Amino acid sequence: MKVIAAEILGLFVDDQGLALTVLGVVVVAAVAAFGLHAPPVAGVVLVLGCLGALVVSTMNGAKR
Repeated sequence: MKVIAAEILGLFVDDQGLALTVLGVVVVAAVAAFGLHAPPVAGVVLVLGCLGALVVSTMNGAKR
C-alpha cells in the first residue's frame, strides 16, 4: 500500500523543489492580495513567480 500511495503522489509531485517553490509563490501572492490589499501585485507575483519556477525547474532537469 505504501508503494502504491507513493507512486500516486509522485504523479502529482514529481519535483519537490518545484512544488515547494510554487507553494511559496502562492503564499506570497496571498499575502499581497489579502494582507496588502493589492490584487494586481498578487497577479503579477503569481504569473512571474510560477513561470520563473517552471523555467528554473526545466533548466535543472535539462542538466540531469
